[in-house]
Amino acid sequence: MKKIICKLIVLGFRTAFWFRYRIKVKGLDKLNKRSLPKKGGVLFLPNHPTVFLDPTMVAITAWNKFPIRPLITDEFYYMPGVHWLMSFINALPIPNFDVTSNSLKKKKSEDVIHLVVDDLENGDNFLLYPAGRTKQTGKEVVGGTSATHRIIQGAPDANIVLVRTKGLWGSSFSRAIVGEAPSLSKTLLDNLLHTLKNLIFFNPRREVTIEFELAPKDFPYSSTKREMNKWLEDWFNRPDGLTKQEGSHPGDSLVLVSYSRWSHQVPVPFAGKSSDDDLVDMSKVSIDTKNKIIDEIAKISEVPKDDIKVEDSFNSDLGMDSLDVSEVASYIQHNFSVKSVPVTELTTIKKALGIASKQIECKPVVPRKAKVDFEAWTKPSPRIRKSLADGATIPEVFLNNSARMGNLSACGDEIAGVLSYKDLRLRIILLAEYIRRLPGKYVGILLPSSVAAYAVILGCQLAGKVPMLINWTMGSRHLEAVKMLSNVEVILSSWAFIDRLDDVNLTPIENELVMLEDVRREFKIKDKLKAFIRSKKSTSSILNTFGIDTLTKDDQAVLLFTSGTESLPKGVPLTHNNVLSNLRQAFKSIDLYSDDIMFGILPPFHAFGFTISGFLGLLSGIKTVYSADPTDGSKLAEIVKNWSVTIMCGAPTFLKSMLRSGSSEHFKTLRLCVTGAEKAPPELFQIAAQMKCEHSIYEGYGITECAPVLTINRPGMHPGGVGQPLDGVDLMVVNPDTLEPLGDMQRGLVLAKGDNIFDGYINADVSSPFVTIDGDKWFKTGDLGHLDDHNRLIISGRQKRFVKMGGEMISLTAIEEALLQQAEKRGWKVAEDGPTLAICAKEEAGTKTKISLFTIFDTNVGEVNNALRDAGFSNLVRVSSVKKLEAIPIMGSGKVFYRELENAYMNV
Repeated sequence: MKKIICKLIVLGFRTAFWFRYRIKVKGLDKLNKRSLPKKGGVLFLPNHPTVFLDPTMVAITAWNKFPIRPLITDEFYYMPGVHWLMSFINALPIPNFDVTSNSLKKKKSEDVIHLVVDDLENGDNFLLYPAGRTKQTGKEVVGGTSATHRIIQGAPDANIVLVRTKGLWGSSFSRAIVGEAPSLSKTLLDNLLHTLKNLIFFNPRREVTIEFELAPKDFPYSSTKREMNKWLEDWFNRPDGLTKQEGSHPGDSLVLVSYSRWSHQVPVPFAGKSSDDDLVDMSKVSIDTKNKIIDEIAKISEVPKDDIKVEDSFNSDLGMDSLDVSEVASYIQHNFSVKSVPVTELTTIKKALGIASKQIECKPVVPRKAKVDFEAWTKPSPRIRKSLADGATIPEVFLNNSARMGNLSACGDEIAGVLSYKDLRLRIILLAEYIRRLPGKYVGILLPSSVAAYAVILGCQLAGKVPMLINWTMGSRHLEAVKMLSNVEVILSSWAFIDRLDDVNLTPIENELVMLEDVRREFKIKDKLKAFIRSKKSTSSILNTFGIDTLTKDDQAVLLFTSGTESLPKGVPLTHNNVLSNLRQAFKSIDLYSDDIMFGILPPFHAFGFTISGFLGLLSGIKTVYSADPTDGSKLAEIVKNWSVTIMCGAPTFLKSMLRSGSSEHFKTLRLCVTGAEKAPPELFQIAAQMKCEHSIYEGYGITECAPVLTINRPGMHPGGVGQPLDGVDLMVVNPDTLEPLGDMQRGLVLAKGDNIFDGYINADVSSPFVTIDGDKWFKTGDLGHLDDHNRLIISGRQKRFVKMGGEMISLTAIEEALLQQAEKRGWKVAEDGPTLAICAKEEAGTKTKISLFTIFDTNVGEVNNALRDAGFSNLVRVSSVKKLEAIPIMGSGKVFYRELENAYMNV
């Protein structure tokens, strides 16, 4: 049956091509099982002048003799309308390294190569493009790609057939017209319209020649990669005889065919653009920068340093493939504080030097955006004070809330657009049916703040699983630890997200990753119909269907992890009661209304992001808009303006960047902005004042183990410290050594009590964080501070961020604050987007404590210590060293990454 369907597909494509192309085939008649010298399958190696056309033409031409399995980039493999066909013919998706590279992509690429080698040996036939992408000029450039060489070396019994397609350079499907790979759907539609205008049968037809040739005797089977690629380039670029060409390997002729039978209408070829290399002034590139980058390139390319020239192309001159170039991109990002370097931007060494020296700024890849009706999103509604819907568990509260909200807008982002509660409810039920069949108690989630992330979280909870939120910003050591602690077997993520992760090592969890795009393709019509019917049922019926009607408020709702700034991460299981009580405490403490719009920028692995940014709106009926990148200040400012945001939460670092990137017009709707995670620096309030929204900024305080909010400065009350405890939260300050309660204004260890506080870590080797005082269990926050006469908490700093000097306990946070206050007076540069400075200390027995300052500005030990004297510190407090960095490292939560500073610069 499959053979019959394949024949019909081939016939359909041949018929469609007939209307526009005259295809002439050479050499295929000489190929058969008897003429093939080796016992394995056939590896077809064609040139690649167009998107869609030449792969399809080659495949259908050879299909009757050699059913072919193409290797195709995953973006095309999974394209709607294409995916079914690719699956049917057993094509193989390969990762696209042109945008980003990460360990998961590298592993997948390795797996595909091994599979092709094995299946070639077993007799399968494959279509592989040696160049790896459509040609950018008339010449086919194979350059440094490695897949062809590796497969041929790994499959010695495979037959090699070379394929040369001529006559397509200049087609609307080639880069010759627009200078980049054209949109497949738009080009197909345009060609269909041209065909209709030509009354179908009167299309001007393009002459195309497809030539097949068994690899000749001089084919360099045992050569190096560079030698083999050069041989293939020469073979592909032989004269085609279509026009007069000069040179022994001139490439393809530009052939333009009229779109109209009735008049001469040919497209204007792309004239090319000026090279970015022209923008680079080598006099502005330091010798150190040049040497570092060329040393790294020499190491990666295995080309002697003395043979590398600044004008060299990574691909054609140095023989580097996209994997190699991605390593260069990663090196530049890490060593020269460049935020994003798409692999496609790195064409020559000169351009790499221009990027590293900040002369060229790379434009990030912009994902597809959904159309949003902002007028409908901001449509006025009666202003009533909101509260959480009824329910003891998060899924129960959500189902009750979605039932009462119906078709009203629930949430949105730039990718998903706007979803109503009815739509979101349906998607969650559909996901839950899939997730309930996954193994294990915990289901990992590796997603940024987005509609998809919270749909998956709710789907997990409805399925009776516990979502485990994973922090991808902390490195492989963190990932190894959370995997070991939880025994997680499946981690849900998304290719759309993974593709935007620059040089993130996911090796420890690669085998557990399942992509939502793949999950979505498993859903059949019957699954969607079943979910639709279920979505119309009552809350109790849905809970019963998924077997969670017996779930209680004390069952686990989520597993979060501490960042592990001082040690390995600790697993923090929060119950439904912890999360819901914290949300209800927030609603009692702050007035929130039906016309508010929440902005969720913090990642869901961050407790503040999970509870407040993520669920406060979804469980109460307040609209929520999400954004995946809290570090992109300009985008955040635009979203606040376009989506009319009134409420948001974020770390000071993220908020500073956002406020600096906008104008007062961007933030005119903002009425409540809560900052936490770190002490809010003075410049945050100064910038907010410039944006005329200083009265919207309120500092709060929370801890992951407390679900997380403990205190907040309430609107309408005079601010002080991090504010007063939420209704339902009790605080106590005690002596850190004796645990004796202290009075107001006395500094000590801060303890907390409330329904929002967890019951203990999942780590077996971690001591209890609780103490019992007068029969009550209190949580040790690890922070030092005091309560003022208005019951406002004044934080002095983390207990572990204090050092003992001359018998005194010195707060490292206090030193940072003092130096920040001295910055303007001394002309020190203040960071626009991230932290300006950070203090670390090293205490060793028998030696004096050493304090190190890390800055983004030029200074010295003497100037810094004078600043500390002016700020009122005693002579005991002295900085031992100062190191200037391009940027102070931060974690995904927005906190300064002190452990990275200590490991990188103090443990040497």
